[in-house]
Order: sequence, then C-alpha cells, then structure tokens
Amino acid sequence: MSVYTPVTRSQLEFFFDRYTLGRVIKFEGITNGIDNSNYFVDTTQGSFVLTLFETLSLDELPHFMSLMTRLANYHIPCPRPQLDKQANSLRLLNNKPAAIFKRLSGITTDAPTHSHCQQVGLQLAELHDCTQNYHFPIACNVLNECKTLFQQINSQITAPDRLLIADELRFQTQHYPDSLPSGVIHADLFKDNVLFEGDKLSGILDFYSAGTGVLLLDLAITVNDWCCDNDTLNPSKVTALLSAYETLRSLHAQEKQHWQTLLRVAALRFWLSRLAHQLYPRAGEITQQKDPLFFRRLLEQHRCSIEPYWRPTFHKTVNTATLSTL
Repeated sequence: MSVYTPVTRSQLEFFFDRYTLGRVIKFEGITNGIDNSNYFVDTTQGSFVLTLFETLSLDELPHFMSLMTRLANYHIPCPRPQLDKQANSLRLLNNKPAAIFKRLSGITTDAPTHSHCQQVGLQLAELHDCTQNYHFPIACNVLNECKTLFQQINSQITAPDRLLIADELRFQTQHYPDSLPSGVIHADLFKDNVLFEGDKLSGILDFYSAGTGVLLLDLAITVNDWCCDNDTLNPSKVTALLSAYETLRSLHAQEKQHWQTLLRVAALRFWLSRLAHQLYPRAGEITQQKDPLFFRRLLEQHRCSIEPYWRPTFHKTVNTATLSTL
C-alpha cells in the first residue's frame, strides 16, 4: 500500500464530491504494502479506503474492479468498489487512476495460530471455487515473472545469490508443471493482506496481483507466509491450512506430486521481487521495505528438504463442523 502520491484535503474533498459517500471528516496515509498509494478516509457516512494505482493502467484496472465485485457478491470478504454518481468505479486523482472502497473491519496478525491458518485455507478454497469458469484475462505466469525480475537485478546482486537463482530457474524451467488445474488466484495472500475481527477472518485485501494461474501456486504462496515459525515451515500449520482447503476442493494426485516444486518457485518469486524493491526503491512519503532474506532462506530449506509437508489423507482429519462456525 504505502503512499507515493500525496493528496491534499481540498483534492480529497473535490474527489469525494463525485460520490454519495458523505463529507470528508479526516484522512491519513496507510503504511502497509508496497505497490499503491492508500488512504483511510472517514466521512459523515462511514469509513473508506482510497487507493491511487501507481502501476496498473486504466485498461487493466476494470478487470480487477469486476473481480472484486464478483467476489463480494459471493460473500468473499473483500473490498467492494464504490460507484460514483455516474456509476463509475474508477476516476482520476492527481493524474492517477483511483477508486474508493468500504473499509473492512479487523486487523492483521503477525503470529497466526492454527485456527488462523485453517480459516485462510478455507477462504482461499472458496475464492477458487466461486471463480470457476470466470474469465479473468490477466495471466499469472510465475516462471516468466521470475526470469524478468532476475534480468532486472542480475548485475546488482552477489555471485552466490546469482548462482542460486540461476540454478533454481534451471530446475523450474525443467520441472514447473503448467498442466495443473488453473483459475483465478490471489497470488499475494500474505498475512498483511488478511484481516481478523477477534478470532474470525473478516477481510481479504489487495487483489492487484491476481491473475489466471495454477491454483496450487496460490496455496504455496500462502503456506510460505502463513505457516512459518522462526523462518521455518511448521508442518502442523501447513496441515491445518491444507486440510481446511480440501474440505471444499480436493487436490489431485498430480498436484500433491508437484507440491515441493511449487513451494520452491513461490519462495523464489518473492525473494526476487523483494530484492528488486530493495535495489530499486520508489520515492514516496510513506514507503515500506520487506526483508528479501526470509525468502532466500526459505528457498534453501525447500531445496534441501526431503519432507513434502504433505499428509495424503490429511483432509479427513479436519472437523468441518468447527470450520463452518469460524
């Protein structure tokens, strides 16, 4: 999120006048995230989030607005785009595409419990389920993303890092399973993109990395962040998350076979993107840097591990009645 594009109160009031969302009372920049400029805005009618899009174009953004509207209609707790007086979900502010969303309740957690992991797994399965047969025209090709990022930073990194990345890319080029079930994936379901109100999941944020891609990749990205304790995967948390996911969508034998490969490429992808953000920081009033070394260490663990973190019958161990009350 962060703030790269400053907005004055008069600009904000003029912008909100195009909606029927009340008069602006106060606003402040949001520090979390790294891609867009975000503000909390309180009005006489409620609390909202204003997002100014720093990289996505006006041609791409309607697809994301439509996706979030669909998910909200299916009761996925995500931000629903607010429409202006002309029924538009996007407008320009400071020459940037901008949108307003109703602010979701809850806070993020830095120390997820097994219950948190279960709820995230179930919610991810529901997201995948409700977008079956939904055409989302933006592709998520993680291997191409990794190669592009590597080209950007290759000259700026150490020789050991360069050798490790190149070796992993060779492995992924040979083994990445393009034929696995695919659909709409969030692709960035990290802890700072999920809200909890008390112990109950209340919101999923930041769908701007979403695309059509391998569903198992979405699970691997999520597990790599949610199920680590002290920089190491906690197998019982992995089982909790995957078990909850499989109460709604059972995974194929081929997906289980390629699980370790997907964990590896997910770690590589975010190691590279964090390195790129660190090496080529963007200017802004409020910005956030995330440690790339976490994913380097995780990638090395995945490469050395002979434990698949998989329980072939784990989905039978989950108490679905308990899950339904979460």
